[in-house]
Amino acid sequence: MAAPTWSQTVDSLFTSTWSHRKDKAVEQAFKKTPLAFWLKEKGHVDSISGSTRIEIPLDYGTNETVRWIGKGSSVPIADTEHLTMAYEDWKYVSVSVPRYGTDDQKNRGKSQLIRLVDTKLNGAERSLWEEFERAFFADGTGPDEPNGLQNIISTSPTTGTVHGLNRATYSWWRNQQKTATGAASAWLVSDMRTQLNNIIQYSRSEIDDIIIVTNQTVYELYEDEALEQKQVVNKTLGDAGFQHVTYKGRPLIWSPSAPSGNMYFINAKYLKLMIDNEWFMDMTEWKVIPDQPHDRVAQITCAMNLVSSRPIVLGVLSGIAA
Repeated sequence: MAAPTWSQTVDSLFTSTWSHRKDKAVEQAFKKTPLAFWLKEKGHVDSISGSTRIEIPLDYGTNETVRWIGKGSSVPIADTEHLTMAYEDWKYVSVSVPRYGTDDQKNRGKSQLIRLVDTKLNGAERSLWEEFERAFFADGTGPDEPNGLQNIISTSPTTGTVHGLNRATYSWWRNQQKTATGAASAWLVSDMRTQLNNIIQYSRSEIDDIIIVTNQTVYELYEDEALEQKQVVNKTLGDAGFQHVTYKGRPLIWSPSAPSGNMYFINAKYLKLMIDNEWFMDMTEWKVIPDQPHDRVAQITCAMNLVSSRPIVLGVLSGIAA
């Protein structure tokens, strides 16, 4: 058997290094953006494998057989039909790790080669983290992009289709939306109270997972109006290094990619990040780049999408301005 070529040896080093660090890369993917971190910590990142599409059990009603009973009382047994199914497609993101023969030739020493491998893989990981951050706050309309908060928690919730269901048709499929009453200096805290209550009324027994997310400008407007609440009280977010304050005990965080003027009120129980573990941070084989002597490329890929099973307990306060 012929000895492996230098390119094949470097291929193996890249592949084995990535295999060793893949689990850490997956873990880090959920620590680099505060929304993904919160979903992960609350158990709302689900993995399924081998499915042609993502099934989303919809929960939009209540059981109407609840009764207070006394001696001899009866309880209705009719089933309340409140659960159905929606579907969503997988979305795929990939980043290339190109390698050039000239770099291989210049880094033949062990220490130089290890630095080259780490530099290439670190850059690819960082690019994926930054893209996750951007996509989570987008509107899902980019080519082949996943859902983002702007289409799941829409500022115009009576229009548009989410997970194949038309919001104009189903009122229970609409998220909560409120337009800011006026300048943040006078109305922000009052508007936040109303919007928080708007989502709590539909989830009165499930209010522990609520988080509020906005951009830096609105976050600082809130700080200016609530100086006494600047203490960090959520140990989970604080230990992870995410800057936040609280509103009525709920963490309020800011994210660089959050759209201007919006503040999202999220019951994380009904917002899930779906991933395929076997296709999440997975590296392909190395391939020769045609017409480029000694140059090779591999990709790191992820299969995922952001879904909601009950948009009515999600809300957005929009049009916030100083």
